[in-house]
Amino acid sequence: MKNKEYSIAVNWSYVGLSVVVFSILTVLVMYLPNMREIDSTILRSIRLALSPFPSYIPVFISDFGRANCYMWPQITAAAVLISHRLYLKAFMLVLFSNCALLLKDLTKNYICRQRPDGCDISTFSFPSGHSVFAMCFCGILIYLIHKYVRSDFWRNILIIVFGLWIFMVGVSRLWLGAHFPSDVIAGMFLGFFFVNLYIIVDKSISR
Repeated sequence: MKNKEYSIAVNWSYVGLSVVVFSILTVLVMYLPNMREIDSTILRSIRLALSPFPSYIPVFISDFGRANCYMWPQITAAAVLISHRLYLKAFMLVLFSNCALLLKDLTKNYICRQRPDGCDISTFSFPSGHSVFAMCFCGILIYLIHKYVRSDFWRNILIIVFGLWIFMVGVSRLWLGAHFPSDVIAGMFLGFFFVNLYIIVDKSISR
């Protein structure tokens, strides 16, 4: 019992860290006069470093990483959980993933940050929706895989695949110049916030 309580306390600390980092980035974006210039300088350096690689890589990842493309992965993941009679976990996976998207939309429309120069996407920039959903959905899957997949080989392979996907989704948004670095980082931490809320609820009801 003490180990479980300690484990939940660790996840609460991650929730707090996520809130702090996200809040700091939000304040900087809203009130630091030269934040856009700082972000733009870092973004140019990242895009320059990635320019030798084929441009179809970030296009593919970014297109597949859109939130509306996750409908079937959500259905598939929920179906797998339901097939193992993990009904509540399936419901929470869908619920938390979509709550993350809802909070992302509310934040975007409140802050109203414009996209980087040269980006023709009409929606606001902060935080990155791709990063929010990739971190939230894939992060929860990583937790469930770690908990339920018995084969060490497949557990490690799946965790690496989903972990790399989270990373590459964030990189692809910078690669294409669709987001500033602070947008992506904030999106990751917002998604991480919901991952740890999911874990806390799951551990609490599993007592």
